[in-house]
Amino acid sequence: MEPSMKDYIESIIGKSLPKEDLAMLHEISSVQEFTKGDSLLEQGQRCTQIWYLSNGAVRFFENVHGEYRTTHFFQAPAMFTVYQSILTGEPSELSIEATTDLKLEVLPYHELKALYERSHSLESVGRIMAEFQFIGEMNRRRMLLNMDALQRYEYLEANQPEVFQLYQLKDIATYIGITPVSLSRLRKYRMERK
Repeated sequence: MEPSMKDYIESIIGKSLPKEDLAMLHEISSVQEFTKGDSLLEQGQRCTQIWYLSNGAVRFFENVHGEYRTTHFFQAPAMFTVYQSILTGEPSELSIEATTDLKLEVLPYHELKALYERSHSLESVGRIMAEFQFIGEMNRRRMLLNMDALQRYEYLEANQPEVFQLYQLKDIATYIGITPVSLSRLRKYRMERK
């Protein structure tokens, strides 16, 4: 059974949401389904929504001078958005792609922001989710700055092992900041060490 957005949010905040707040969330949400390879957001588009991923997996990536670099992996259950774009109104520097067939609940940000004015608990949920995103960004930054390629690979393997079943090796390589050829060599080196 797919985890509901309610269950996911309550697991993050550690308490139940009031029924009236859940009703308001459901009023503004809609369900969308995507097929593997579909684009949820293109680089250069403005991000205007927050997604709750109840089934499947997505990847965030950027195109820098013709090179595609994976920046984030999200697997169900998860909530995600491109915070830089949604908060500033500027075009997104990232694209979001479905890496499996997936099902999402979509929350338009302008409507969610209006709910924050009506509900302290929903505003608190938004703050907690933003804090989670910030912590994730800081962990990724530390990984890239303080670990070599082998350590980054092992960190990903230890902390997000599902990534190796859901994403292509070329995407994993760019996520940890190396080429697919270097990743192949690194994997061969690790096999020889065992």
